Amino acid sequence: AGAVAQSCHADLLVKGVNFAALTAQSQQAVGQAVAQAIAQETGMAAEDVMAKIFAGNYNAPWSPSAGRPPADAFVASLINKCTSPEMMLGVFRGPQLQSKIVAALETTLANLNVLSGTPTIIGASVVPETP
Repeated sequence: AGAVAQSCHADLLVKGVNFAALTAQSQQAVGQAVAQAIAQETGMAAEDVMAKIFAGNYNAPWSPSAGRPPADAFVASLINKCTSPEMMLGVFRGPQLQSKIVAALETTLANLNVLSGTPTIIGASVVPETP
């Protein structure tokens, strides 16, 4: 059976970002920078990746906050044409993507006084989007 192209939610838990201090503009900039990093690292088209940053305790319908480790920010991304959520999870847990995302956070938020040291990714999850 051929793999069916589907979307998946790929989320990261981040420490070291003061989410409450982010303006709507800087939240949007983070989303764009993270989406670009994900697209580059996964080889996907930029239009197939969307990302948005939320407070660390954000209770996403596809990723309940109960049972998650405490984080400062929840970076949610939606990836189209995600044929293998397991493979995507491997990429999201890998050091290359994580270092690119940390670099994107640092570059985007450098002068806004919202970082406490270097941001760290403390968790990753990928789940198929349910129609």
